[in-house]
Amino acid sequence: MRNTSLIIIFFIILLLPVVSTQHAFARKKGYKLKTETGKTDKNRKSSDISAVETIEPDTTSQEMIAGSFMVASQCKNCNNGYRLDQVVFTGFDKNQGNSKESFFIINNTDRTLTGVSLYIDYRTLDGRQLHKRFFKLSCNIPAGETRKADIPTWDTQRSFYYHKSKPAKHPGNQFEVIFDPIAYYLRF
Repeated sequence: MRNTSLIIIFFIILLLPVVSTQHAFARKKGYKLKTETGKTDKNRKSSDISAVETIEPDTTSQEMIAGSFMVASQCKNCNNGYRLDQVVFTGFDKNQGNSKESFFIINNTDRTLTGVSLYIDYRTLDGRQLHKRFFKLSCNIPAGETRKADIPTWDTQRSFYYHKSKPAKHPGNQFEVIFDPIAYYLRF
């Protein structure tokens, strides 16, 4: 009986490392999702730089947040008295053959605007949605001033044009836009 228990203990001691290594191989590991970020052209001329730029998301967020505070509601008693409607988007333009869209951002606050997050909703003239996209724009717009923003177009086939822009020689489809600001950042 004593020999039998010694043999069982011996096998348990031998099998213990094998069982524990098999358990180690069955553990779950964390996974990371690969994400793509937009790249900026490092070789562009300084004359090509707009007052408002779309740049890599991480860099844009850091620039907007560093030394700024976010305004994200229409609440009059919140956000130190600032409201979303104090930053206005106007003067949208996109001709049929253009690869860029442009519009103006008006800063009606008493602080420098350092960034804005917004949705742009593209619709046919009868109200049907064509496309909707989200943008984070980094900017430096002093209080009470206006700056032009240029962004890449969503219309990669160049078959649409803004209904108030100059029509092209070739037939195209008209659209209108709705700006939906989510938040803006003011330097304090």
